[in-house]
Amino acid sequence: MRAWRIHELGHHKDALTLEDVPEPVPGPDQARIKVEAVNVNFADILLCQGVYQDRPGVPFTPGLEAVGVVEEIGEKTAADDLRVGDRVAAMCALPAGGYAEKALIRTDGAVVLDDEIPAVDATVLYTTYQTSHVALHHRARIETGEWLLVHAAAGGVGSAAVQLGLAAGATVIATAGGAAKTAACREHGAQHVIDYRTADLYKDVMELTGGRGVDVAFDPVGGATGDLTRRLMAWEGRLVVIGFAAGDIPMYPANHILVKNYSVLGLHWAAYAQNGGRHVVETAHRDLLSLYRAETIKPHVHRTVALDEVPQALDDLEGRQIIGRYVVTVGG
Repeated sequence: MRAWRIHELGHHKDALTLEDVPEPVPGPDQARIKVEAVNVNFADILLCQGVYQDRPGVPFTPGLEAVGVVEEIGEKTAADDLRVGDRVAAMCALPAGGYAEKALIRTDGAVVLDDEIPAVDATVLYTTYQTSHVALHHRARIETGEWLLVHAAAGGVGSAAVQLGLAAGATVIATAGGAAKTAACREHGAQHVIDYRTADLYKDVMELTGGRGVDVAFDPVGGATGDLTRRLMAWEGRLVVIGFAAGDIPMYPANHILVKNYSVLGLHWAAYAQNGGRHVVETAHRDLLSLYRAETIKPHVHRTVALDEVPQALDDLEGRQIIGRYVVTVGG
C-alpha cells in the first residue's frame, strides 16, 4: 500500500516521502481501515517537524483523523459494538496515520457513519465540527439569545462554530482577516463580521453589544487576540480556549477573571474518549448528524486533493491560503 512517511524530522516539503509499505497491524484498542478521506491539519506540519504534542518517533505516517471502512480489529477494543465492515470516522493511531491507503485508528473515539454521508463531509463533521460543538455546548453551555464571538471564523473550526452558534440561537460576531475571509463569514450566516486587519476590534465588539461584551468567546488564535478577548467578556461570560494559531500563548490574570466574573475554559477535544468522555463524543455526533441531515450545517471544504498532493496541501495550509478545510481523498 502507499503511504507518506517521515524518516527524518523536518519541514514537510523535505521530510515527506511517498512509499510502498506493508499494511499496518492493529494492536489493542485499534483497528485498521481502508481510508476514504483525511483532514489536513496544521498539527500535521508540526508532527513532521517533531514539535507537536504527540511524538511517535520515526518512521511514521502523519494524518491525525480519517474516515474509512474497518478491515481488521485488534484483540481488545474500547468500542465493543465495532465490527469489520463498519464505516467509521476516528482519530488515527500513530505511527500509522491517515495519509495512506490504509491506516490504524483508535477505537475509543470512533463513531459509525451511514453510507449516505460523503467521505469529505464525514471527516470534517468528525473532528472539526465535534471540536466546535463540544466547545460551545458541553464546555460553554451556550444559550439562545447570547452573544457569541468567533475568532478565525473563516477557518475550519471557526466556520463550524459560526454555524453551530446560529443553530443554537446565538447572535454571532465573526472575526477574520481580509475581504475573501470576511465574505466567507457572511456566507456562513454570521450577523456581524469584523475584519481584524482594519477594524478596532475592541471598540466594534463593545459597540455591537451595547458595552456589555460577549457571553461566549471561541478562540483558536491565542496570542494578542487572546489577551484582547478576555477584555471583551461579559459578566459570567465563558472564554473557550481552542488553540494558539498565533503562536503565542496568552495569559489570563486571575484578578481580571475575578473582577469580571468570567470563566476561561480549555478544550482538548481529542482527549475526551481517553478520559472517560466517549459519551460526550457520541452526544455531539448524534446532534451533528441531525443538523447535517436537516441542512442546518454544511461543512466548508476549500478543496479536495489526491494522496499524491499532500505536501502541496500542507504548503497551502502553512501559508494561510485556505478558507475552510482541505481534505485528502484516498478511496471509497
